[in-house]
Amino acid sequence: MTSPRAYVPGEAVLVVALKRRGAIVERRGRAYRVAVGGLTITCRDDELQRVVVPARGRTPQTVVPPRRPTRTGTTDTPGGAARQTPVPGRASAPRPKGEDAVSSIDLHGFTTLEVREALLTHLDAAIRAGHAVVEVVHGIGTGKVRATVLAELQRLPVVREIRRHPTNRGVTLVFL
Repeated sequence: MTSPRAYVPGEAVLVVALKRRGAIVERRGRAYRVAVGGLTITCRDDELQRVVVPARGRTPQTVVPPRRPTRTGTTDTPGGAARQTPVPGRASAPRPKGEDAVSSIDLHGFTTLEVREALLTHLDAAIRAGHAVVEVVHGIGTGKVRATVLAELQRLPVVREIRRHPTNRGVTLVFL
């Protein structure tokens, strides 16, 4: 069986889990760095689909690969949807997705320089996991970490809304 042609930097792709288009930034083995909105995320080649660039004035189309089993016990289906299939010897509860999915990062003890990288890395993982909300625990302190968090979040187009936690002023809620 031949493997599909590798993606090249600048090539338009669809990130299946996000259902969003992006562009390849660089290749690292079977993994790729993909620019999606204001974030650069890391994806395996089996998490991406090619986007066919049409002739001028036409709508772009996604090339749908044939069905194949993945390591997580799902089977890719045409259109990018995944169908849960049983995996022998593996019992796990399904992860919540959509409005019930919440992720959290605690930035206590981080410097303002460390906050940016940790926050972007966590948001990347939360988006890929399908989380709708991320709780960013920055603490109260001097407010420098909170200011850095807010500045970073406001520049990201993937962030739909930023709210203070209703009962804890040391936590910011981020809606993706």
